Amino acid sequence: MTDAGTGRLDSAIEGLRLLLSETDAPRIRLELARLLLRMGDNAGALALFREVYLDKETPQKVRRNILPYIEEAELRVLRIRYGARIVTDSNPSKVGEGGTIYFNGIPLEYQPPAQKEISYGIEPWFSAEKLWQNGYITKFHTSARLFEEDDLRAGYFRLAATKQVAAIPGLFIQASVDTGLSLDSSYVLPTAESWKRFRLSDTMGVGLGGQAGYMFAQEKDVSGPFYRAYVFGDWTFQPDATVFGKISAETLRSRNDHYSFVSTKIDFGFNFRIADIQLTPQISWKKTNFAEHGTFWASHRRDTTTRPEIMISSDRFEWNGIRPEVSVFYEKRTSNVPLYEYDQFGGHLNLRKLF
Repeated sequence: MTDAGTGRLDSAIEGLRLLLSETDAPRIRLELARLLLRMGDNAGALALFREVYLDKETPQKVRRNILPYIEEAELRVLRIRYGARIVTDSNPSKVGEGGTIYFNGIPLEYQPPAQKEISYGIEPWFSAEKLWQNGYITKFHTSARLFEEDDLRAGYFRLAATKQVAAIPGLFIQASVDTGLSLDSSYVLPTAESWKRFRLSDTMGVGLGGQAGYMFAQEKDVSGPFYRAYVFGDWTFQPDATVFGKISAETLRSRNDHYSFVSTKIDFGFNFRIADIQLTPQISWKKTNFAEHGTFWASHRRDTTTRPEIMISSDRFEWNGIRPEVSVFYEKRTSNVPLYEYDQFGGHLNLRKLF
């Protein structure tokens, strides 16, 4: 321990390995893993951290403290995450109940496609991240929505490269390509993004960022430049309690004004722990204004979407690093054009790999 404190890491590691040959104490393994991580032996550190975490005798509090070290070591080797969500929605196609529209002053009744009252599906997902020696982080994420109905099936891919600007602490730049695949609305969206995080204290931080790109859509009229700006922040006011929020504004300038929009969104939530139960209640509010002056409703369409949600998980329900998370949400959209209004309940059971 003294050698590690004075910077003699090789000697400290050798001493701890000698101790491990005499005793298998978790504290010795953890200290050795931390020193190996400092020395750059990420694979060796990761193996020791995992051993202690998966040991049945390790207390839950110690496991929670080990997780950040596992994530750091994994990122330098290859951080892989995967899981699957079992999904149920009361109105997954987001179909309204119909309404009256006016054309040249003549009222016309509009009846939308048949509403899917309840649908069940599975959403498998996979992600891989790696921190390279040159400071770049590469990220790959993919997911799929697998439903019985063809029009609800979708696939998503994201590939990104991120780097922190060495001269300006907290400033990141990123290039990414997002791809969505579905029956009628597939797209490719390459973007460039930058954000800066300001550390106000050990427990509080704020940041701002921006993103710009161009959407290439299967429906040509949807294609056009895309822009987003946002601010965000978080405050850990108790050891097991954090409040977080984000305000963003985005716009898509499609070739056809029918698809062009400007929207603002507010996300706000808490993350806290009660005993072994972790709760994350949050709410999002989104206002969207469309550019087209609709012929049938003689105005610009304006939608407001509200979505409260709560997620619950527990340390007690975990198997070999896989933890289930249960979330329940309610989503409602109001509009000055009634035929676009809808509401739905939904829920997810997410089986997430922690490491």
